[in-house]
Amino acid sequence: MKCLLVLITSLVLFNLFTVKVSAVYDPMSTPNNKFGIHLIQATHDESSPAAELVNSSGGDWGYVTVLIESKDRKEDKWNNFFNDLRRRHLIPLVRLATQPEGEYWKRPYEGEEQAWADFLDNLNWPTKNRYVIVYNEPNHAQEWGNQTDPKLYAKVLDKTITALKNKNRNFFVLNAGFDASTPHQPPKYMDQYSFMQQMNEEVPGIFEKLDGWVSHSYPNPEFSGSPTSTGRGTVRTWVWELQILSQLGIKKALPIFITETGWKHAEGLIQNNSYLSAEKVAEYYQHAFQNAWASSRIVSITPFLLSYQEIPFDHFSFKRISTDNADSTKYYPQYQALQSLTKTKGKPLQENKAQLESGEIYRSLVVSESYNISLRIKNIGQSIWNDQETVKLVAIQGGAQLGINSIEIPKEVKVEPGKEYIFNFSIKSPQGGHFKVVLNLFTSDKQFESKPFEFETEVKSPVILKVKSSLKWKGNKAGNYLLKVVGAVGETVQNIILNPEGESEEIEARYLLPDYTFDFTLSRPYYHPITIKQKVSPGINILDFGILQPNLFPALINPSKLWELLPFTT
Repeated sequence: MKCLLVLITSLVLFNLFTVKVSAVYDPMSTPNNKFGIHLIQATHDESSPAAELVNSSGGDWGYVTVLIESKDRKEDKWNNFFNDLRRRHLIPLVRLATQPEGEYWKRPYEGEEQAWADFLDNLNWPTKNRYVIVYNEPNHAQEWGNQTDPKLYAKVLDKTITALKNKNRNFFVLNAGFDASTPHQPPKYMDQYSFMQQMNEEVPGIFEKLDGWVSHSYPNPEFSGSPTSTGRGTVRTWVWELQILSQLGIKKALPIFITETGWKHAEGLIQNNSYLSAEKVAEYYQHAFQNAWASSRIVSITPFLLSYQEIPFDHFSFKRISTDNADSTKYYPQYQALQSLTKTKGKPLQENKAQLESGEIYRSLVVSESYNISLRIKNIGQSIWNDQETVKLVAIQGGAQLGINSIEIPKEVKVEPGKEYIFNFSIKSPQGGHFKVVLNLFTSDKQFESKPFEFETEVKSPVILKVKSSLKWKGNKAGNYLLKVVGAVGETVQNIILNPEGESEEIEARYLLPDYTFDFTLSRPYYHPITIKQKVSPGINILDFGILQPNLFPALINPSKLWELLPFTT
């Protein structure tokens, strides 16, 4: 019984103190546009035609596969590119790369997984899922330090998954796509099945740790195969790969990402009629998207590739090879063919977050007074406010008592991540009471994920001022004075009359906030003003400015005023 009580207590404490962390979501659990394209350059020149291609014909939020080399871990560059993708509604699939060394790509150095995790976690991704592909075709020696090594790749993949997940559970980690058609000729080439077997032996369960499966479903042989072909080395290679995963004991239903596929067309820098015509390639693409790749298991297909104007990939390029500017914006028929296919309006999840930069609902108010409130709020999430649905500030608690209405951002105003918006609204204090006000931003009826903005305020009786001062050399202090007040409610200037003893009547200052500190400045012509800082309270507050000193210099040009300042005058 004692052990049972200890166990129950431990479970309760675990539930109380365990921090719930966000994690990847199934991309097929929301409307998904599987159309995509592979990019070489992280530039506007590529993202613009990519969006026109994958988000056409009813589509939205298609995919792009992009490569980041280790030497290119530049936060400003990639945040700017991600912002561009966000505006164009494109979801990045980021493939990690080391750097080329001669004819091959270097292997990652020891601990590079942490460098990747640190860098990638500092980027503001366009969507909640952060898709990361861990390198490329390691069953080719050219892609892995000039020698295939499935055991090392398994270890690198395992460490990279751990490093990314430790940084942020929203990293959606994917394997390197394999070349399913490569021969088994170690150490230069290794059969994909053998490679995967050795990976699983070296790190048991390595494939269960993945969030999705990357497939390079190329139509071989010679990148000219029929879109109706099945099995390994076809546009349905992904089906064969799922069978291999099952044979290896993998029970996890991994969603599929076809990040490379495509046919070689005859057109290029040099015409090669042994390849298919561009028209036939367009026809094959349409057939594959409508049949081989129509499965609900497939999240995205990003054909290789949008634009490549040089050997060796010119025959894969969707963009025409051009030697003059006149043809630089033209595309081969597969571009128009895929544009015409009906697509889904994707709705990937995004983190909606906000942060209060300045402003407040005052912690004390005067009974029956109206106040104009300005809250400057920063977008620290992933979405662009008002991009698709109106964003509004709503009082979750305490709004009715203070007359706070929902404030919508005007439809024409878009607030991108890192930018700010000022919400202006008015409140009216009741006859009394203590109130807790909780505000948050909403899109449609969904509250933002960030912590709401909380304020506490109490309605109090007004501040009453009684001003005291004297004039050097003068027994009679009577006259008109100016009182300037600067503080939480801005700046106010009012006339004050002091009697011969240098005291004002009691002045009800309803514009002042009880329990706030203000700068009070008392001035009179030809005297130096005096400023005091004082916290005020409900009821009578004495503002004692002491002695105002004569300012003789301005009076020199006006002898009559100078005469009035002298000690022997009344």
